[in-house]
Amino acid sequence: MTSDTHNDSGQQLSRWLTGNKTGRIFRKAGILLGRLMHKLLFGLFLPKRFRGLTRKDIYRIIFKSDTPEGRKFDIWLLVLIGLNLLLLILDSVPVLHDHLGLLFRILEWCFTIIFTFEYYLRIYCLRRPWRYVLSFYGLIDFFSIFPVYLSLFVSATQTLSVLRLLRLLRLFRILKLQRFIDEGSRLMNSLRRSMYKILIFMLFVFITAIILGAVVYTIENGKNPNITSIPLGIYWAVVTLTTVGYGDITPVTPTGQFISLVVMILGYSIIAVPTGIVTGEVIAENHERRSKEEERKAQSPRPNGSNAPVSDSADAEGTAATTAATPELVAHCPHCGHDEQDPDALYCKHCGTRLDRVNSHSWISEFFSK
Repeated sequence: MTSDTHNDSGQQLSRWLTGNKTGRIFRKAGILLGRLMHKLLFGLFLPKRFRGLTRKDIYRIIFKSDTPEGRKFDIWLLVLIGLNLLLLILDSVPVLHDHLGLLFRILEWCFTIIFTFEYYLRIYCLRRPWRYVLSFYGLIDFFSIFPVYLSLFVSATQTLSVLRLLRLLRLFRILKLQRFIDEGSRLMNSLRRSMYKILIFMLFVFITAIILGAVVYTIENGKNPNITSIPLGIYWAVVTLTTVGYGDITPVTPTGQFISLVVMILGYSIIAVPTGIVTGEVIAENHERRSKEEERKAQSPRPNGSNAPVSDSADAEGTAATTAATPELVAHCPHCGHDEQDPDALYCKHCGTRLDRVNSHSWISEFFSK
């Protein structure tokens, strides 16, 4: 979601909250709720040494994972999310629910209150809170809390709190796993590029399953009590063609068994087709990316205006010396937490916020040493 999209959505929502009667009611209710949460949080729940924190301090702790305080906050938040998910899983076990159901319910509400105050702090410390509310992580944070409150009216929605698992996606930002996100993006691009080929292949498999289902129904009808209609024959064909083989429907005639043999062998050859399509697109994209990198390196000017070729050993030694002499800088978005890999980027490609350049250093030992 781009910065313009956030601005348009935020402006539309602001106009609705101020220009509509229902919107004004929601706005006043939100203001009263925010004041109540602020008084409870800063007057009761937070330790006294944290009650004097300014909005800037809270912003640095919550949104900047490059600071020691921000890393500790993010790690403890992930620990709470993991414990909450474990609690939800244990509560689904009938024996544990019968004996510890009340305790699980109390702990679930404790976790929900903690996450609610954390969500409020994320909104409170921002000058433009609607950017966060309408962002990817903001929507995930909201929908991870909302089902528990909705369960007061519809009890079945409490299990939707498992959506808090999506909040673990912050792990990629906290642990600097941007390279995994980049590899995932390349895989998604390969799937997108091969979508039409896969759709054509799936259509071919669908037609093949219908034909095989009709054929096996014609052969087995009246002789096999498990295949009494063409839809059951199609079900058998799909299960056999995909080599799943549940075994609940099997042909009993020699001709039907021979067809099963042919379909199973055909299934092994069919399964390899989508894999080959996607693999080919991945290889093509990697080759295209390397070609662009080589072209960019060839077009980049040499230092001091020199165009003379430099040997590989000298280039490696110069690179190592430069890396050792200067600290590695990471372009970090102070708003959404994105770590930009492009060294020339000035603004975040996700939210449009100006990037901060911070030193990239090991933080795990620093975290556990304090």
